[in-house]
Amino acid sequence: MVKENRSLDRGIAILETLAREGAMSLADLHRATGLPKSTIRRLLQTLITRRIVRRSLADQLYRTLIVFPDISAEVMPKGMLQIADAAIPRTLALTQAIGWPSDIHIREARAMRIIDSTRQASQFHVGQGRINRRVNHFGSATGLACLATLTDSEIHATYEALKSDLTWGPVRFGLDLPALMQRIEGIRAQGYASRSPAYLSEQEWDSDLHAIAVAIMAQGRVVGALSVLWLRSYKSVESFAALHLVALQTTARDISQALDQVRDD
Repeated sequence: MVKENRSLDRGIAILETLAREGAMSLADLHRATGLPKSTIRRLLQTLITRRIVRRSLADQLYRTLIVFPDISAEVMPKGMLQIADAAIPRTLALTQAIGWPSDIHIREARAMRIIDSTRQASQFHVGQGRINRRVNHFGSATGLACLATLTDSEIHATYEALKSDLTWGPVRFGLDLPALMQRIEGIRAQGYASRSPAYLSEQEWDSDLHAIAVAIMAQGRVVGALSVLWLRSYKSVESFAALHLVALQTTARDISQALDQVRDD
């Protein structure tokens, strides 16, 4: 009779629970599995070290980075862990330098996705960021920053692919292709993107915020974007960019260079 490995069994139980629930605290895992918190904490540290589990900066919740085909709600985005590893320490340094928080986004086919945020580390309260929240390419600062790095033909293809989508397409902002391209030319000229005037975010608590963003690249290809957020009552987009754009651009460039080194290794 094969002897059961209790530690392995407990570790798998934690992974299955995270795959099923999506994101959990230590207390959540304790309630769901019945395991002692000390045991869960020890196993989580091992799983984090082995890059199987990640603890998000924004909400301090644990998430599994592997997929259980019969359990997981969705597939983890490709390259998410590498982007988070490169972005988080540099983005934290940016927040400490300028005070205002950042959201880290990756680019997907239909939308941008927030993978982490420094909102909890900021001295300014701007609302809680939600990990894995998707935002519109054509309305969000990060989505527009990514679009601006593409060729005109790639932008046209993206527009055509999404133009009839009422949630993720440009119709939501009354953008036809000429209007979009005019906006893109402005973004390329000024070196950053801001939210579309009609965009109030996917969540009510972000509706009183401005945002500017620049793209994150890897091997010459856009993979995501970094935004900085602030209260609309504080400064206009132009005034805020005059103060903090260089720091944002420098941080995004440092992240991109770190990703290039990872992919070259």
